Amino acid sequence: MMKDKEFVTPFGLFSTIVVTVVGVGIFSYPRELSALVGNEGWIISIVSGVVSYLLIYMAYKALRANSYDKLYNILRRKFGRGIGSILALFFIVYNIFSVATGMRIFIEVIKMYLLQKTPTEFLLIITILVGSYLLRGEIDTLIKFNEISFWIMFVPIIFVLLFTLNRTDFTNILPVFNNSPIQYIWALNTSIFSFGGIGIIYTVLPFVKNKKGIKRAAFKGISFITIFYTLIVVFTLAVFSKEQTKILLWPTITMIKSISIPGAFIERWEGVVMALWVIFYFTTFVNSYYLSADILRDMFSLKDVKLSSVLIVPFIYLIALYPENIAELYDINSKVTPLLTLYSLVILPLILFFRRSSERRVEEGEIRK
Repeated sequence: MMKDKEFVTPFGLFSTIVVTVVGVGIFSYPRELSALVGNEGWIISIVSGVVSYLLIYMAYKALRANSYDKLYNILRRKFGRGIGSILALFFIVYNIFSVATGMRIFIEVIKMYLLQKTPTEFLLIITILVGSYLLRGEIDTLIKFNEISFWIMFVPIIFVLLFTLNRTDFTNILPVFNNSPIQYIWALNTSIFSFGGIGIIYTVLPFVKNKKGIKRAAFKGISFITIFYTLIVVFTLAVFSKEQTKILLWPTITMIKSISIPGAFIERWEGVVMALWVIFYFTTFVNSYYLSADILRDMFSLKDVKLSSVLIVPFIYLIALYPENIAELYDINSKVTPLLTLYSLVILPLILFFRRSSERRVEEGEIRK
């Protein structure tokens, strides 16, 4: 069976981390940081990358200490079935909520630019069905999808950024260190949310072929994400300035749409935007969806991920449909996401890391006796 094989290459791990973390949030990311620290968002991006690597490193160490077992199995063994299930359930809830709210944002943009008259309910159902179909191929299919998606996502957007160079003023990112410490803390808190997909390692690491290369691949993945986030913030500020960036709902989309090249073979950049929008969301969606379904499968001892993925569908649909408009969606997101992200990105890795450390001290004490 696939779960008994180790087939994930270093590039497979690298690409999976990158495409899971970098989702449609990148299109609003510059606005969120500019609203908090003005033109210093790029500094926060770099610091967030360092913090995220420390978090993913702790999770890696905890998994390595447990022979790269599945997350639920580790939690059940460390805390018992009851508490272990509760800890795993909170993690599942975070991923479902993240997937659902991201899907609603995705659908709202699709409706705004492409399918104005198509019902939201129909678009939600179609998106969920496509994701469910991809999950039927199990994790090996998902890894291959991530490896291909990486090139489809980042090669075009790098070219797009180059096309904005004739309109940039990089002095817009200066001066620096003009905000209060509390502003930097709030901005860092917001920025860390954009690294939420690093939890995918709990599903992928058990299948990695060369375990010795995990740390290097994870470092490369976080470094790439950090550089990419920083470039997006820098280019957005260079094109619009901090005052304009603050008031744009999706400044990255606006930046791409504003490209004008006389005689170019692309007349309407909205098509490029939508193509990038679809792939950036879908990679985050299917990976987080699989992560939740995989843990749920282990919790209920189901045979495969197909059934557990079906159990999650109603929750994704209802959460995505609940907000009446995009303003309410962002309001709900700002209230719920920080708590769930704090648990999933910080508390859970710390629990696993320090639980292992305390057990090791007990074992060493028993040996001395």
